[in-house]
Amino acid sequence: MFRRSFLVPLGLLLFGLTVVPACRKKEAALDPSAPPAAVTSDYVAFAHVDTKQIRDGALFAEIRQAFTKTGGAAEWNEVEKGFASQTGFKPSDVDAVTVCVTDVTERDGPQLVLIVKANTAIPKNGAFGIKKGTEPDADGFYIVSHVADAHFPDDKTLVVLTRSLRKKYLDGYAKDRAGWPLTPDLSKAAAGHTLFAHVQLDKLPNELKNGREMGDIAPLLAARSVTVTGNLKDKALVLAGRAAFADANAAGKAKDKGQEFIKIATDEIAKFLKRQGAEDLGPLLAAVKEADRALAAAKLEVSGSDVTLVADYKADFDFGTIVVEGAKKVREAAARMKVSNNLKMIGLALHNFHDSNAWIPIHGTGANGTRLTKVTDKPLLSWRVALLPYIEQDALYKQFKLDEPWDSENNKKLIEKMPNIYAPVQKPGKPGYTNLQMVIGPKAMQPLATTLVAITDGTSNTLAVVDAAEPVIWTKPDDVMLPEKEFPKDLKKKFGGQFKGGFQALFWDGSVRFIADTIDEKTLRALITPAGGEVIGGY
Repeated sequence: MFRRSFLVPLGLLLFGLTVVPACRKKEAALDPSAPPAAVTSDYVAFAHVDTKQIRDGALFAEIRQAFTKTGGAAEWNEVEKGFASQTGFKPSDVDAVTVCVTDVTERDGPQLVLIVKANTAIPKNGAFGIKKGTEPDADGFYIVSHVADAHFPDDKTLVVLTRSLRKKYLDGYAKDRAGWPLTPDLSKAAAGHTLFAHVQLDKLPNELKNGREMGDIAPLLAARSVTVTGNLKDKALVLAGRAAFADANAAGKAKDKGQEFIKIATDEIAKFLKRQGAEDLGPLLAAVKEADRALAAAKLEVSGSDVTLVADYKADFDFGTIVVEGAKKVREAAARMKVSNNLKMIGLALHNFHDSNAWIPIHGTGANGTRLTKVTDKPLLSWRVALLPYIEQDALYKQFKLDEPWDSENNKKLIEKMPNIYAPVQKPGKPGYTNLQMVIGPKAMQPLATTLVAITDGTSNTLAVVDAAEPVIWTKPDDVMLPEKEFPKDLKKKFGGQFKGGFQALFWDGSVRFIADTIDEKTLRALITPAGGEVIGGY
């Protein structure tokens, strides 16, 4: 097994920065649409992306501006702060990063060097896993992990490397910024490109290339090396690649497999575009269509024993609108996930309450938190209050006077202390108000039907807590009330207070599902009744 402790911080950095090296700009003219030339390298892998070029480009500026317009400035800053807390610097501080994997062995894993060049001084305490207060050793190295060290050749450069590579580094890059692990051939090949990557596949351990899951791409893995360049200009990205094989026959097989994958991708896109509802993608539809065009127009050719590829993607559509819509969808997905998690915790609390007391506080509880036993019994506090000891809110529960109603002088003061588990996440409202409610009524759950045994329709077929349309005070015995003996005609309007297209619902078995507003009215009624005997179909 390869050691992963060093790969975790490296992966974080590559994800945040997209990998960038410190390579000099090439003075000669560069044809970004041509396949890269053959490269000589003894390393397993070398990669770079010109982060500054990306950051200063039109596409990134449009994305950031659009994100800010959606109210995401605070979120953007939080992402940068989070990244800085892990690495010691913000993504916007970085101008270049070099990643060089010199070797990979089954025993020791990857041997690598990571060079980060910033436009501002990098703090030596706290950067990239260096513990605050740590002092460097005699050679200026800081311990990052049990296999990796960090070094600062100057105030704006950070190098993280596998410990076994210390001497080569000190004799190379530490003395000369063009020294080892940089080589003239790799630096020349990378210069001038937004993205450059070179991988020597014949230097990878066989266990990585010969696994069962690699069978479909075996002709591609037969390459001795692969070189990829990417060049971003304005809102257009040109990708080019060269894969070197042992002979023309192997190259031909790889080309055939590559064309097969391209056809599979274009066929899937075509099916997607024909699918009903594809138009709902809005501005994203243009991005999908451009991907289809780019794949179809890609030039995949055999040149001697090499396979070359050139493809371009033109983001000349309204990328800002895509970011705006994407940001909205991401936020809604995150909000839905949070509500789902809250409901799951509420479901667990309801079951724990039932296991401890042999009854469930449907709608609310009577004096001193007791079970309601008569139709005339009036609940004083809501079921949400009764669950407090089961959601790690015992201290708050003890502040309530259980023999007094929710609006007594003492209990009213606690409304504003509503736990976050009950709080709306998508549309924050008045303090102390919640959308998470039970459905109460003659045809629904009743305060006197207070055991799981009473739910004869099955706990997986009966709603327990829903995201209601109208919020209520969390301490008040107030829920989605259906007082009549028949369901109201506007039943669906009582649900879905936070999300478009439906509502989140907890079932009595503890599961949480999103109920679409296209659900059949008859099915919705069946989910509400605990003992209606209905047969529930799909929804």
